[in-house]
Amino acid sequence: MKPGDHLYFIGIGGARLSALAKIMLESGYKVTGSDRMSSRSTRELETKGIKINYGHQAEQITDDIDAVIYTNAVGEENPELLAARAKGLPLYEGAELLGLLMKEKGKGIAVAGTHGKTTTTAMISLLLIKGGKDPTVEVGGEMKELPGNHRTGKSPYFVVEACEFRRSFLYLSPKIAVVTNVDWDHPDCFPTAGTVVDTFKEFIALVPPEGKIVLWQDDPNREELLKAAKAQVLTFGLTPEADWYCTEIETVPPMGTKGKLYHKGNYCGDLVLQVPGEHNIRNALAALIVALEAGVPLADSLKHLQTFTGVRRRFELKGEAGGVVVVDDYAHHPVAIRQTLATAKNQYPGRVWCVFQPHLYSRTKYLFSQFAQAFGDADVLVLADIYAAREVDRGEVSSRQLADETRKYHPDVRYLGDMAAIKDHLLKETKPGDLVLTMGAGDIFKVGEEFLQAQGARG
Repeated sequence: MKPGDHLYFIGIGGARLSALAKIMLESGYKVTGSDRMSSRSTRELETKGIKINYGHQAEQITDDIDAVIYTNAVGEENPELLAARAKGLPLYEGAELLGLLMKEKGKGIAVAGTHGKTTTTAMISLLLIKGGKDPTVEVGGEMKELPGNHRTGKSPYFVVEACEFRRSFLYLSPKIAVVTNVDWDHPDCFPTAGTVVDTFKEFIALVPPEGKIVLWQDDPNREELLKAAKAQVLTFGLTPEADWYCTEIETVPPMGTKGKLYHKGNYCGDLVLQVPGEHNIRNALAALIVALEAGVPLADSLKHLQTFTGVRRRFELKGEAGGVVVVDDYAHHPVAIRQTLATAKNQYPGRVWCVFQPHLYSRTKYLFSQFAQAFGDADVLVLADIYAAREVDRGEVSSRQLADETRKYHPDVRYLGDMAAIKDHLLKETKPGDLVLTMGAGDIFKVGEEFLQAQGARG
C-alpha cells in the first residue's frame, strides 16, 4: 500500500476501523467503506469526506479498490469480504494493518488486558502528547484530549489498544507491551480460561529482548505470563511487591482518587486523578511506566494525569435531573462490573441503581453464575434484555433467567427487559440522592440519556 491507494473498510464504524480509517485518510490514502447502519461514528467519518455504504453488498467492492481492511466482527461470510477474496484483493484485518503501521513507525506501544485497556491507552496517549512525543494513537474509546479515538502524529511512537478478540493482537509489533490484567472473556473465541492465558503469553512473546513488558503485579496469572517474556518486565500494583505502586488510596471529591506513589520503596509524590476507583490508579501506574520509558519526566506525567478526565462510556457522568445523578459505564464482564459498582458505592452516599444490559448470548451463558454474583454493591439491579451484537438468539439464555439466578444473591432484582419500560420505571421509582448507573457494552446508555431528558422536562 502507498499514499493515493483506495482503501475500502468493511465495518468502518467500529472503534478500531474508524480510527484506522481516519489515520489512513490523514496519511494520504483515499478511504471509503461500509457498515450495517448509520451511527455517530459513521456520521463523523462522513463529515471528513469519506463515502460510506450502508448495508454489505458484493457489488460495492468495485474495480478501483486497491486493498480491503475489515474487522473480524463482520464474520467470514460477509458478502463484501467474499467479493474481495474472489477479486484477489489484498486483505488486512484491522489489527493486521495496525501491526504493519507499528512496524513502519518503529516504536509501537500496545496496551492489552481484559479490563482497563481503553483508559490506560488514553492515559498513555495523553502523557506522550503533553510530553511532546507527537504519537500516532488508536484507542477504542473517545478521548476529549484528541478529540475522538485517533491521532496522526509524526514521531515513531504509535500507541495502540490491543484487543485479544479472535487473537487479533497477535498481528501487532510492539516494542512496549502493557497487560493490565487477564480474565476469561470472549468465550465464543476462547473455550477455557487457559486458552486466554496462552494467547496473552503469545502476545507477550512478541516483544523483542530490547523492549519492555509492563505487568500488573497481582494478576493471578502473572507467574505463567512471565514465562513468555523475552524482554525486561516492569510491574505495577497496590502492594510494595510491585516496582511501581500506590498506597493510602482515598477518594477526592467530586469523582477523583489519589494515592502515595512509590518506586521500589522510594516515595515519589502523590498520584492524583480526576477519575474514580483503585482500578484507575492501577491504569495510571501502567501509563506512568510507559511514559518514563518514552522519556517523559515523572513530575510532568504526574502533573498531566491530574488533567485526565476519562474516556467516553468509562464512568462517564451524564448529568443530573431532579436530584438523580446518571453515570454510564461500559463494564460488561463480571470482574469489571464488581469494580465499577464498588467505585460507585465508594463515591456516592445515596442508593445505587445498576441498570445492566448483558452483552452477547455466549458471554452471558458461559459466565452466568459469575454475573449473578457480581452486583452486590448495587442497591437495586434492573436488567435489560441481552444485546445480541453479532450473535443470534438460540434460546439458551435470557435476562429473565439471569434475574432469577441473581435473586439468590441479591435482595432487589427487577427484570424489565424493554428500554422504554426501564426509563418509565426509573422516572417512577428513583428519588433525589439516587445514582443511576447504566452499564453494558451495547446501547443501554440511551436509557440514562432519555431518563435525564424526561426528568428534566418534568422539572
